[in-house]
Amino acid sequence: MLIRTLALFCLLLSVTGLFTGCGGAEERKAEHLERGIKFFEERNFDKAKVEFKNVLQIDPKVSKSYFYLGQIEEARKNWRESFGFYQKAGELDPTDTGAKVKLAKLYMLARQLDQADALLNDVLSIEPGHIEARMVKAGLASLKGNQADAIDELTRIAGEQPSRAEAFLILAMLYTQQNKLDEAEKVLERGVKANPGDIPLRTGLAELSVRMKKYEKAENIYKGMVSADPANFENRKLLSEFYIQRKRWGEAEKAYREAIDVRPDDSRRYILLAEFLARTGKSDEAVAELHKAIGVYPEKSDLRFALARLYEQRKEGARAGRIYQDIVALNKRAPDALKAKNRLALLALAEGRADKATAWVDEVLEANPADRQALLLQGRIALYRKDSQKAIAAFRTLLKDQPDSWQTLNLLAAAHILDGKPALARESLEKAVAANPDGFEASKKLVEFLAAQKNYTLALEKLEEFLKRHSDHLDALVLKSEILAAAGKYSEQEFVLKGIKARFPENPAGTFLLGRFYRSQKKYDAALAEFEESLGKPGKDYEILKAIFGTCVEQGQAEKGVRRLKAVLTNDPKHGGAYQLLGLYYLGEKQEAEAVRFLNKAIESNPRWLLPYANLGAHYEQTGRPKRALEVYHRALEAVPGEPGVLMNLARVYEISGDYETAIKHYESILKANPGNMLARNNLASLLSIDESRKDRLERALELAREFDRTEEPVFWDTLAWIYYRKGEYDKALTLQLKTAEKSPGVPIFQYHLGMIYLKRGERAAAAEQLQKAVNSGREFTGLEDARTALMSAKEGSRDGARPGR
Repeated sequence: MLIRTLALFCLLLSVTGLFTGCGGAEERKAEHLERGIKFFEERNFDKAKVEFKNVLQIDPKVSKSYFYLGQIEEARKNWRESFGFYQKAGELDPTDTGAKVKLAKLYMLARQLDQADALLNDVLSIEPGHIEARMVKAGLASLKGNQADAIDELTRIAGEQPSRAEAFLILAMLYTQQNKLDEAEKVLERGVKANPGDIPLRTGLAELSVRMKKYEKAENIYKGMVSADPANFENRKLLSEFYIQRKRWGEAEKAYREAIDVRPDDSRRYILLAEFLARTGKSDEAVAELHKAIGVYPEKSDLRFALARLYEQRKEGARAGRIYQDIVALNKRAPDALKAKNRLALLALAEGRADKATAWVDEVLEANPADRQALLLQGRIALYRKDSQKAIAAFRTLLKDQPDSWQTLNLLAAAHILDGKPALARESLEKAVAANPDGFEASKKLVEFLAAQKNYTLALEKLEEFLKRHSDHLDALVLKSEILAAAGKYSEQEFVLKGIKARFPENPAGTFLLGRFYRSQKKYDAALAEFEESLGKPGKDYEILKAIFGTCVEQGQAEKGVRRLKAVLTNDPKHGGAYQLLGLYYLGEKQEAEAVRFLNKAIESNPRWLLPYANLGAHYEQTGRPKRALEVYHRALEAVPGEPGVLMNLARVYEISGDYETAIKHYESILKANPGNMLARNNLASLLSIDESRKDRLERALELAREFDRTEEPVFWDTLAWIYYRKGEYDKALTLQLKTAEKSPGVPIFQYHLGMIYLKRGERAAAAEQLQKAVNSGREFTGLEDARTALMSAKEGSRDGARPGR
């Protein structure tokens, strides 16, 4: 989009300068400054920072070093540090107009407009023609609502100095904000004519052309940029993204491949091709492309990192882990090895293996005690372990060096919530928003926290502060509608949803959300009208059709919904979604033949869509036909080999059927690809602990379940407790089982397990009480007959005072 946030003013405008000196310390100072500027211009900020600090060690009063340090921190969005450096530069050299302009921009970002205005006036009193100050002043006028003044000044600047491309860009942005697209187009065309080689101007014109639906013009601009500089990767990337936006997948892929042909040694090109293939449903091809590139350039770690990330996206954690371990082996103690170890720690933590995650983090910190990612992971591991104090200490330590890290502030807030300190959590979330006022994620966290506290008024106020700067932010507007719904302000919610529909006419989200709103208000005709309008817009339509059918059913007009779905099939006989919805309807109507026919049609229409398989298989399970269910799930596995969800279904049915060995095999396959699948770990651990005589299996079960007590799932606690029971560790088993029973009272299998643990401990009265509850529940559970036998034993022993053998 051409429209930019306020930060555009800060990114488009820059001031540079030179400082020289001679003789002894002066000569060394000049050399460091010169090298620093060179590194800065190459965007090698780490080396530049070292050189500028060397200058300040020789002479702490060199304002230019502070100015450059400010620019480095500004580029990194470390606003607080940047502000401090610019302020110091201005103090040391009151005539440094560049520092004052930079400070003015930061004041603008913080919405402290009066301070920004004062600084700009000061600069313009010294140098009335100062271009940067005049452009920032125009931006300030725009923020104050004086759009006409801003446009007039920028028009003058563009006329006086047509080589200042940023003046044309900002002027076009202001026209675009007023929806004067023709004026914006004229401005950008003048800018391109005056600056034919300026990429941001040409990109801006292309983006505006897309917005104006002048797609051929936009394509020609992008192609012209590629022709002018064939080796320029960013230009080819823009062309590819244009094709993706237009859903011209073949041309997008061709553009990515041509980019590789021009510079086959540039690993970024392979990575972007792979990411594109993965996004467009060609994940296997993406993996193959990266493997091929690694074969040619085995020394390029970024290719391996990209492959590992792709495996993570595919939920193949084990394969991702092997790639990261390869990186470690190839790089030893190099930075890439530390980065890979941090990724391994993240994978382990996601898999619930906190001890392994800690081991990886410890290795990183041994090599580099200041590694921020590892220090952050220390805090996240503490959060996982519910150790709020350790997490708080870790995050506070990190914030000492980077007080404006909004991500760390959000994590600190989570630690305070865990610690039961909502006031401190809110304080951290508000600091996060102050540190990242233009980032939606920070504002969203704060707003959701306030909404969870039922402080809807303040939640809406905070969201409005964000929307004042980003009035067209779709996710923020949707969140506003949700908060209004929670607060019961339905008329205001309707107004917001109508606004979304008007602002985003090509996006089906507006009409769909408005339709859902009317459906919740039982205004069914209005809801159906909105849903039908959504169908006419680009995008997937299954959820829309589902909403239309559901609305008809709620109206008591199911047949009307059936007719609508069949009309869809008349137009598109291979519409899998319509078949799927009809299949579900007929299942509910107990018309099995029709239901099975339609679900099979859905499968035939799109063999890789797993939902119809799941519904058909579940139907056979629920009606006591496990063999038929297995047939369905095996068909799904043929269509999507290795799919974890299908393997879980197969394992579950084999388990229910009593074929434990086959179930174990499937669970092991799932965990080989994704060790973090907690449900598979739980179910496998349960199966492995059935036979207490198999000590090897009991140890494997314990290895899988060892950290289940750190989760919030009573089912997982029960599994671990039962493993301890099987191993004869009754005290550990009792502690966990009591916790399980307290969290989930009245569950027969939990009562049975608790009773058996009491029985082994010789507490027969307590055992009899729990076993009686389980038996009397009237519900079937694994071990019911054992529970009845044990109950008799507990009652007999209770009468004669005998203790059981251990």
